[in-house]
Amino acid sequence: MRLALTDPDSNSAVPRHAPRFGGDFMLTSQADKQQIFASFGHGAKRLRVLNLSQSVDDTAWATGDGLLFATDADADTVDVVTGNFAESSIFVAVTPCDAAGAPATCPAPGFPPNYLGMLSPWTGHVSRALLSGPRLDPKGMLFLPSGD
Repeated sequence: MRLALTDPDSNSAVPRHAPRFGGDFMLTSQADKQQIFASFGHGAKRLRVLNLSQSVDDTAWATGDGLLFATDADADTVDVVTGNFAESSIFVAVTPCDAAGAPATCPAPGFPPNYLGMLSPWTGHVSRALLSGPRLDPKGMLFLPSGD
């Protein structure tokens, strides 16, 4: 299947319990501000597009208690986010400066530095995750459930 994407990027398997797209394959197209979901049930292929309110690099699906790992390419670190994660939480590495139409010099007005966001799978709206501690500049992410 050929897709007309300008920046296909990260992908993941959506956990089966997810509130929407459970069990699908997900592909993020960062500059296009889209996530493409493919399901392959009973020999049929189905594609769905979620238009995002922000450019995102990676997505992590919380499955309950666990740890959220995030790479920070600028600081050359892997950071760990801890807390009480709701099972339906969808975290995204928000990358305004990597969206199509972003200015060459970034951050800039209207294009803040990367941040950790929360994604609504129903609307595609991305909101800033509330964090305490040092600033987090996520790029790649992985949620690791407790006990794994």
